[in-house]
Amino acid sequence: MPQVNLKNFSSFEEIKQYFREQVKKLHPDKGGNKEEFLSLLDWYHKVSEKFGEKYKIEVVNKCPLIGNYFFSVVEFTVEEIALGGKKKIQIPGEEVVCPSCNGEGKKKEGLTKICGFCKGSGCIEIRDKRRDIPTYLNCPYCRGLGILWIENCENCKGKGKIRIQKEVYIDIPLGLKEGDIIFIPKEKIESAYDLYLEVSIVPHPYFSLKDNNLIYKCKIPFWEVILKKEITIYTLEGKEKISSKLFTNNSPIIIKGRGPFLKNGERGNLLIDFQIYIPEKIPLKAKKLILEAVNIIESQEEIQDRD
Repeated sequence: MPQVNLKNFSSFEEIKQYFREQVKKLHPDKGGNKEEFLSLLDWYHKVSEKFGEKYKIEVVNKCPLIGNYFFSVVEFTVEEIALGGKKKIQIPGEEVVCPSCNGEGKKKEGLTKICGFCKGSGCIEIRDKRRDIPTYLNCPYCRGLGILWIENCENCKGKGKIRIQKEVYIDIPLGLKEGDIIFIPKEKIESAYDLYLEVSIVPHPYFSLKDNNLIYKCKIPFWEVILKKEITIYTLEGKEKISSKLFTNNSPIIIKGRGPFLKNGERGNLLIDFQIYIPEKIPLKAKKLILEAVNIIESQEEIQDRD
């Protein structure tokens, strides 16, 4: 494979396009040279690694005071923070003519006033002094309509252009915390702007993150602990069953290595912070049945003590 000068490429997207074109030419199944094809793969692998190192996503302390960048607060779920993966976000893309006002910047159904230049006639008179013959042209201000719209377009706020939103996917760094700022180089997402995204974690009904661990808060009815061998809990991977005997000990129950993924690739723990649930109002019939059950248990214990 001939030497390729990376200076000839303005972005990594161009490198990927070049790679795809060369694969079509050099692939052995297409009649290409096997050694050149393997050399191409090795070259692309090395270039990809360099690109990843140079344009990596990282967590920073704050945004710079100056620079060409876009800042936004992005909401992440507890699961996204804990498991990482990809996240789709929207960033400002290119500017286009506003479709609502066709670039006029004015609200077409809004208030109007008579054009002061043509006095509402929609045209202006130009007189040829030599022949004293008038010529009438459309008014350049109202474009022959005789009126002017005075309310700004609600879509573009009077600018005549809007910036469309571009969807991009980013890799979620592991070990994020509330308030962290993620820096994403523009080359990474092929944007005109660097990105600075402040992390906001959406409150979860029963999960929370603390000290590299995942906290799962739950209430367990006392009868489930007594009657069931296993109790269903929620984890990052979904529903699971664990022994009900664990709920007879003190809270929390610690399940090692089932918490969030950390920066070093290891996982924190899952802490089950449980409360034994006892209804405030228990029907009289239920109380009697519970009392009968208690009497049976106590009498059984007395028999065992005698033995």
